[in-house]
Amino acid sequence: MLRDKILTFLYLPDGSHEPRAFQVRRNAVWALAATVLIAVGASGWAVLGHSNRMKDAYLVETLANQNKELRGEIDNLTTELETLKRQVAQNFDFQNKARIIANLDDLDGDVAQVGVGGPSMSTAQALTSIDAKTRDRLFTARADIDKLLRQARLQTRDYEEILSHLESANEQIRTTPSLRPVNVGFVSSRFGWRMDPISGRRAMHRGVDYSARLGTPVYATADGVVTYSGVEQTYGNVVEISHPAGFVTRYAHMQRRLVQKGQRITRGDVIGRVGSTGRSTFSHLHYEIEREGERVDPLRFVLAD
Repeated sequence: MLRDKILTFLYLPDGSHEPRAFQVRRNAVWALAATVLIAVGASGWAVLGHSNRMKDAYLVETLANQNKELRGEIDNLTTELETLKRQVAQNFDFQNKARIIANLDDLDGDVAQVGVGGPSMSTAQALTSIDAKTRDRLFTARADIDKLLRQARLQTRDYEEILSHLESANEQIRTTPSLRPVNVGFVSSRFGWRMDPISGRRAMHRGVDYSARLGTPVYATADGVVTYSGVEQTYGNVVEISHPAGFVTRYAHMQRRLVQKGQRITRGDVIGRVGSTGRSTFSHLHYEIEREGERVDPLRFVLAD
């Protein structure tokens, strides 16, 4: 029985050396073989695991780069959407001015928001694999785009309505003060409460000041008749024009007056030159609009400012 448990190995060296015999227990051979097999298997498993980890690391890096690019695109999209929002808001402001000229009611602020419901379930399910912060930004961008598209359609319909009224109301256009009274310069003081530049006290400013060079042409902003052309202590050289539909425009602090009382004026006529007469600290045009005897903000009516 002992022989069955022993294996004999014969070693034949080169040359004239005699053969040598080695005896090894059978159990030791099997243990060695099993150890070799386990070592080979463990090595293979380690190599395979390392390969999978490298593959996973490459995939993670690729996804991280893609997410970085996606976040960059979302940033660019957000910036462009903010620009579009400002443009849409400016369009609504222009439309409200145009609606005044067309004798239409202002577009209701709630209507301009064109509200609808939230994102669809299909959209939400499609974005479940994206992190919450990025998903929220995408939802916001999608909602903004949808809203801008609805507002664009609303503005298109509104423009069509305005144009339809304007085509049949050319006389009203010409007699509504909607031009800028000077083609150059900038608004240096708006309508409303302000610190008086001379007294330094808070006072109501009932017009708009356009800062411009001495001698800059001053234009009539609508058809009408000159009801006053003269000199006043406060306004200096001032021209007042009466227009149909209850409008009166006033142009003050001029260097020169180029029209007389009773003279008929056409929209765009030069009626004077910018100056600094009367109660004034610098060269500018003070411009006022009255509607039915009440002073109103002229910038509500100026279509090109």
